[in-house]
Amino acid sequence: MTHSRRSRKKHIGLLLFVLTTLLPTTSLRAENSKYAAAFLDIPVGVRSLGLGGQYSAIDNVDGTAFYWNPAGVAFAKDRIVTSLYSNQFGSLGSPLSNYMYIGYTQGIGNGVGVSVNWIRNSISDIPLTSAIDAGIDIGEQLRSGQLLNNGATFSNADNAVFVSIAKNLATSVDFGWEYFDLPIELPVGITFKYINQGFSGNKQVEYSGSGVGVDIGTMLKFNLGKFVSNPTYGDVALGITLRDLFNTPVSWDTELKTKSTIDRSFLFSFSYKQPLMFISSSLLFSISQDTKYSGLTSWGFEYKFRELVAIRLGSYDKNLTLGAGLFLLQAFYVDYAYQFNDLGGTHRVGLTLNLSRLL
Repeated sequence: MTHSRRSRKKHIGLLLFVLTTLLPTTSLRAENSKYAAAFLDIPVGVRSLGLGGQYSAIDNVDGTAFYWNPAGVAFAKDRIVTSLYSNQFGSLGSPLSNYMYIGYTQGIGNGVGVSVNWIRNSISDIPLTSAIDAGIDIGEQLRSGQLLNNGATFSNADNAVFVSIAKNLATSVDFGWEYFDLPIELPVGITFKYINQGFSGNKQVEYSGSGVGVDIGTMLKFNLGKFVSNPTYGDVALGITLRDLFNTPVSWDTELKTKSTIDRSFLFSFSYKQPLMFISSSLLFSISQDTKYSGLTSWGFEYKFRELVAIRLGSYDKNLTLGAGLFLLQAFYVDYAYQFNDLGGTHRVGLTLNLSRLL
């Protein structure tokens, strides 16, 4: 192996170390083989983060179902545009990375919904470093500046485009002629995603990688009040998502033609919305379990007053999350969320537009 090749390999190893330290704390506990496209582990959506980094199919209009469970796309009836910006750690003025998302979701009739979305996470001015001294702790080398390479820097940009389609198989369950039929909704959905990652800004580290993956999901949604013949109860939704169905490969254009794999994982979810009719409000509870990284449990609550304002509380990877939403004319949805973290709090703001009500 030539000196140039050894040097590049060491650079790539250090890049993986630096970049994974900027991702959510779940990635820090994972094995190196599981770091492929780790930016996709950042929870999508402002409401979702406020609920503890998860999605609820009940009363959701923010268009993020494609990421959490593509079956939820089937519930789309209007034309929805969703956007958000988030600092990933650091401060809003000086974030460690910039995270952005924009998407479009639309119902096309007969219980079918489609969704197209784009996620981007970028990091700029990353110090270019020299070779790692295996005999000295890497953290000490970083802190002391031993690894810095004459002020040279580079940048990283991770992008993913998603195309989703889902169909709601609405039906009913017959509990016998002396009982009743229970209407249920059984949507199924699929998401195709194209992933592209790259380093630029310095010829020594100009590499890129790409891959194509598939997620599938289904749900069971029904009204508990109809099930127990008591109208005071609300809606229930259970979901299961199989992410990276074919162990999504990501191929890099390095000299060694490096390949990494996003391992297949499952996401299980449960949501319940309890109407509080005596105060014109509702209370939603949601909990989910992600099998990736040896399991991650999220939970969240949302209190909503009419269709005007919402307050949220949750836990993502044992970090507290807070959120709020303001609904204007049933066409503008402004959301904010904050996640506590030892590496620096994450602020997230988003705007959702219901074009069907605006146009």
